[in-house]
Amino acid sequence: MRVLLHYALLVLHEEEGQDLVEYGLLGLFLGLAGLLAWNAIAAGIGTSYVGYDTGVQGLWEPRDP
Repeated sequence: MRVLLHYALLVLHEEEGQDLVEYGLLGLFLGLAGLLAWNAIAAGIGTSYVGYDTGVQGLWEPRDP
């Protein structure tokens, strides 16, 4: 038990892997920001497409037989 406590305290006070954790958190933040931005962009593209499609469909007039 004493050895386990010693290693737990050693891990808490060690700064060796700090840069890896920071890069991991930075990657997580950028990934979430990209996901949220993509959702906003996709919604805008969908709205633009529906407007364009509605306008184009209104231009077509079938010929009389």
